[in-house]
Amino acid sequence: MKRIPFKRSEKNRAQAMVEFMLALPLLVVLLYGIIEVSRLVFIFASVANASRQAARYGAAAGETNDIYYYQDCEGIRKVAKKSAIISSFDEINITYDRGLTPEGEQIQIPDIDPSPDTTACPIKDNTIRNGDRIIVQVSSVYEPIIPILPIEPFTVVSASARTFLISVPIVGSSMPMEFSAETATPSPEPTFTPSGFETPTEVTIATPTTGIPGGGRNTPPSVFLTNTQLALTNQPGRNTPIPPTLTFTPTITPPPTSTSSITPTAISCTGFSGIFHGPLHIKDNIMEMSINNSTGYTLSTAQVYVEWNHDTGHPSGSDRSLRLQQILIASHSWSGDIHAPSAYIPAFYPSIPPGLSTIQFVFHQKYDLADGTERIIVTLGTPGCVNYPIDSRN
Repeated sequence: MKRIPFKRSEKNRAQAMVEFMLALPLLVVLLYGIIEVSRLVFIFASVANASRQAARYGAAAGETNDIYYYQDCEGIRKVAKKSAIISSFDEINITYDRGLTPEGEQIQIPDIDPSPDTTACPIKDNTIRNGDRIIVQVSSVYEPIIPILPIEPFTVVSASARTFLISVPIVGSSMPMEFSAETATPSPEPTFTPSGFETPTEVTIATPTTGIPGGGRNTPPSVFLTNTQLALTNQPGRNTPIPPTLTFTPTITPPPTSTSSITPTAISCTGFSGIFHGPLHIKDNIMEMSINNSTGYTLSTAQVYVEWNHDTGHPSGSDRSLRLQQILIASHSWSGDIHAPSAYIPAFYPSIPPGLSTIQFVFHQKYDLADGTERIIVTLGTPGCVNYPIDSRN
């Protein structure tokens, strides 16, 4: 059978070239659109990740190079710039606020603009308190590679906020209220008897004790063991050893003496015979709390912690702050000058006497505005009440 070779006509080739030329522009536009959309999505993801990581860094607790993380502006921006891969970031704004109202509005920190479009970093130490937020806003401009389509450059913006803590009161549970002392029991010591001619011998010695005339009495005899050494000697001219001679060594044993011991009294800080406190009150420039010690003993303290509205507690006048200057309880007092949202009082360990007493915190001017952060915690240090907290919120 004879094969006929297939020949492609020139007409078909020309038709394919025309169809390819008609479809090529659409294919190029589609490919370019995919690239631009991918760039846009990637830039948006980079901006969102940068703001989130930077806010997370600024909300961390602790310090770096003696600077709090929320004040480390350069460090916050450096963390944000790590997410810039395809495009660079135009602006990295850092600001702070006091959270949101139920209506979703920002609560402003005095003298701080909470708008993410502004920068308030670094912020002062005495302006921040527990529950405040750090807001980091990152922006980058998107611009098409080739302006084929009529798309104007626009800005991609992402803002992230995180709440941070300045200080956290650490309150532990109380220790067991009663303790059972252990009695020391001497361990038996092994005795060593050398090989040879030593035999333990029981010896009884009566120790007379003089009592009332006519009514004398004897203590029971003391019985003890003593080792008697047997020495063997040979008789002259004989190979038979002489029988051993017994030698007794008496030992006087003194009568036992009694030693008195002190039994500590267990103290309980719970129950009806425990310790109680009243509500927290604010009057003039004093914040106070009453403490009722029903244990019957004077209790020692291990720590005193306090929180107050340090920046807006006195809204009238140019000075709206409250500075803690004195603490009074029973016969103990502390003096200083603290301007912070919370504080552990240094080197102040007052005693709480039995009965009713009041701990007072005195500020430099009138306490007019309570914002709900007020708190007093007195941690006890007396055995039986170790780490027991007297907390105004409990």
